[in-house]
Amino acid sequence: MKHYFAALLLAALPGLASAQHYFQQEVNYKIEVSLNDQTHELTGSEEIEYVNNSPDRLSYIYFHLWPNAYKNNKTAFAQQMARNNSRNFHFAEKQKRGYIDGLAFEVNGKPVKLEYEQPDVAKLILNEPLSPGQRILIRTPFRVKIPGAFSRLGHVEQSYQISQWYPKPAVYDRKGWHPMPYLDQGEFYSEFGKFDVKITLPANYNVGATGMLQTASEIARMDSLAEVSAAKKSFGTDMSFPPSSAKTKTLHYVQDRIHDFAWFADKRFNVLKSEVELPQSKRKVTTWLLFLNRNAPGWLARKNDLNTAISKYSELVGEYPYAAATAVDAALGENVGGMEYPMVTVTTPSAIIHEVGHNWFYGILGSNEREHPWLDEGLNCYIENRTAAEKDSDAGMLSGLLEPPLRRILGLEEVNANALNYAAWLLTNSRGADQPIEFPSEHYTKTNYAGIVYLKTPAAFTYLETYLGRDRFDKAMHAYYEKWKFTHPYPENLQAVFEEVSGEKLDWFFKDLLQTTELVDIGIKKVEKTIDGYRVTLKNEGKFAAPAPVAAINEAGEITKVQWTKPFTGEETLTFIGVADRFEVDPAYLLPETDRRDNQMKTTGLLPKSERLALQPLAGLEQNRKKQLYFLPVIGANTADKLMLGVALYNSSVQAKKVNYLLMPMYSFHQNEVNGIGNINYNFVPHGSRFLRQAILGFNFQRFEYFRKYEPSLTFNFKRATVARPRQQLKIAITSINHEKSKINPILEHAEIGSFFPLLHQPEKIGGQTLTYTIWQTNAVQKAGLELQFQHLGSNPKASDNQSNALRGTAFYERYWSKHKSAKARLFGGKFFTQGEQPFYMGLSGSPDYLKETIFLDRAQKSESIRALVDQTDLRDGAFKNFIPAFTDNWLTTLNLETELPFVPLSVYLDLGKMADVDEVFYGTGLALNIGKGFFSLYLPVAGSNFAGDTPENFKDFRRNIRFSLQLNKFNPFKLLNEGL
Repeated sequence: MKHYFAALLLAALPGLASAQHYFQQEVNYKIEVSLNDQTHELTGSEEIEYVNNSPDRLSYIYFHLWPNAYKNNKTAFAQQMARNNSRNFHFAEKQKRGYIDGLAFEVNGKPVKLEYEQPDVAKLILNEPLSPGQRILIRTPFRVKIPGAFSRLGHVEQSYQISQWYPKPAVYDRKGWHPMPYLDQGEFYSEFGKFDVKITLPANYNVGATGMLQTASEIARMDSLAEVSAAKKSFGTDMSFPPSSAKTKTLHYVQDRIHDFAWFADKRFNVLKSEVELPQSKRKVTTWLLFLNRNAPGWLARKNDLNTAISKYSELVGEYPYAAATAVDAALGENVGGMEYPMVTVTTPSAIIHEVGHNWFYGILGSNEREHPWLDEGLNCYIENRTAAEKDSDAGMLSGLLEPPLRRILGLEEVNANALNYAAWLLTNSRGADQPIEFPSEHYTKTNYAGIVYLKTPAAFTYLETYLGRDRFDKAMHAYYEKWKFTHPYPENLQAVFEEVSGEKLDWFFKDLLQTTELVDIGIKKVEKTIDGYRVTLKNEGKFAAPAPVAAINEAGEITKVQWTKPFTGEETLTFIGVADRFEVDPAYLLPETDRRDNQMKTTGLLPKSERLALQPLAGLEQNRKKQLYFLPVIGANTADKLMLGVALYNSSVQAKKVNYLLMPMYSFHQNEVNGIGNINYNFVPHGSRFLRQAILGFNFQRFEYFRKYEPSLTFNFKRATVARPRQQLKIAITSINHEKSKINPILEHAEIGSFFPLLHQPEKIGGQTLTYTIWQTNAVQKAGLELQFQHLGSNPKASDNQSNALRGTAFYERYWSKHKSAKARLFGGKFFTQGEQPFYMGLSGSPDYLKETIFLDRAQKSESIRALVDQTDLRDGAFKNFIPAFTDNWLTTLNLETELPFVPLSVYLDLGKMADVDEVFYGTGLALNIGKGFFSLYLPVAGSNFAGDTPENFKDFRRNIRFSLQLNKFNPFKLLNEGL
């Protein structure tokens, strides 16, 4: 009978009775489980009462068996960890893996079949269909092998984090079944019900768990531990595990109106107990902190944050419905971040407010986090920012990381938290790598998951809050909570409540802003003087209607008045009374806007739109009132120019602009002249395109040693349908090289390569047109790709008989065979199809680098100890590590193999090659010392073949044949700014 009334109560929830298609399943659990802290296993049994409140007959029920996510490298979790550049799980020892087994499902006492669709998702086939309104009793034993510290379920020695650990039915709602594999990036969706859980473990463990503890002896014990911890003057640093008690205890927890159950156990936990009074009802909530000695200072410094979160979220969202809340020190340390569960959270001290806040956004408002992560993380971060702002008026998820000295250095004194919270989004958006706020969590790139879900979303809701006004916004949030608590709301439900309460149509926000990557772009078109003030005309350059705030600012830089427009397209006019020095759109950086060049206008002067120039080091954000010019000291050297000192001046840092430039003059003290690099590009981001992510039209100029380089180029970066798809790029470059012949040493001085002088001919001019297509895919375990290149080269004079055409193809593959060691393979093939009277060549041991694509320390052949093409290689063309003086103007193919050695920082390599007009196969082998994963590599040759097939003379002098490569382009800080992600 009680279930019948529960169903009636559910149907009568405020506002839901009118939603005729809404229903919600009920799932009640009874679980008994025992912990073996020697084998790190759980053994238990589960009884589930499943109530079908849907209008459909169910012939099966999907089950989550999430411990199986840790079973092997084929699970969705394992694959996602690799995509997100983590090798920890992939190379984990067998005993660190986890799984669930021992399952024997029965329904109403009869065995049923379990069909696995994925290792951690299975379908329970019912013997008889479950009709609407019916209930069944599902039972099964189970055993869980607890994994190591990889994600949310795990242990470190005898410290346990037990979450997502029991067989759990998937949600069946008005949009169907939601079976989902366990993922580390992407959270969960579960049915509400009642939990009755009994946990048996050694008696000296301290436990924090979901639910209300019913065991009288343990209640008394926890109270006693809290008294001891409160009386401590210091906590020491001892982290050793005491022996486990030979006696066991059984802890009994119960709780209704929750959709998950987690528990955390450690024999070393300190315990603090407190209580907080809720602001409306004045009801008292008991709060607990469980923490380790080593982290005690941080927990004591933030011990009031748990109470603050409970009180403030109750005020801003709705009253906390449970009798207790617990925050637990993270058992799994740095391997796993904080994670929320009903009534209990595992966290670090700095994240207590955030994680406890998830009791509302996830716990009580049970949205589908996997499909709509912003409904959980985004809204929670917004309320967290408001909670933190009571302590710090400039609080925010990102701004807290920037202390005042750093903000001064970066020129961010005038920038508030909201602008900083947009920073990570601007990084990707301005380079065409944006993704919408309304987007499945598993399809985000790792950067966007943090930058959009956790940072852009709360900033966007601050925009909506300020537009609606805090009073209307808070009334809407309260109404949303009251209408949808203990249910499964979707984005459209949140929008409907906000529109009803605010009395405004909000498609511009919930559809245009949240569901697309289209930009807000509102600027000032003109300011006109009137009799008693000003008329300010705004222009919306964006593709959808949006509101904007406009501020009148006096000569002291103070805001005297702010007016909001309604959402508009085209033009809108606002009237201001009184005197103003300037007007500014969005002075508080509320709008997710990328182009702020037209956001301010002065009321007087010849250049009313001009902004003051601000010179600042390293990086910063685009701001309304100033135009940043960034600078960074640089140093360089080569054997011709010797030491060079200079400065890099550039206009883009975090955010790439439409027009980006880099000027890097470097003074050569030896040549007494200015060398350096200049780069300017136009960055086109076609928002809304299905295929193209970014196009970059650029021009590059270089002057070093004896050459000048001019290169216009056009680069296309293509979109990926999912994060698992490969990246693709197409680049077209037209290169012109001018040589200053008077600065070149005669290369014939070097007898060992003198017979190959034709390959090193340096005409006064070399022109080249290059078309390069690259496709590649990387993750933590392997990297693979293919590069195809067509190149046309010509020398001066520009006659048809001095033209050469070549086609090159390079396939590469790298595979990690341990957590830190990898093996590489590269297959190269190249051929010249035409040659002029002065032919061009491909080199077995690296390219002649006709178009100056590599940094060589001795390109001009000035030094006997560092000689280009002999001591240094660019690892292109044949890419032999040994110097074997073999070149071809026809065709060349090589296979380059390399693997790191265990226990020592060395690799062993083998290069094999074949070229036109030579019968034998070339080979080279030796050892390599790689620093910075190939940033600098030193090659130590052991053996190699020359034309005669025996060991050449130049291998007899081991010291003189040590070679190196310098891959500065791998760590070029300007590559991201000028060439895209």
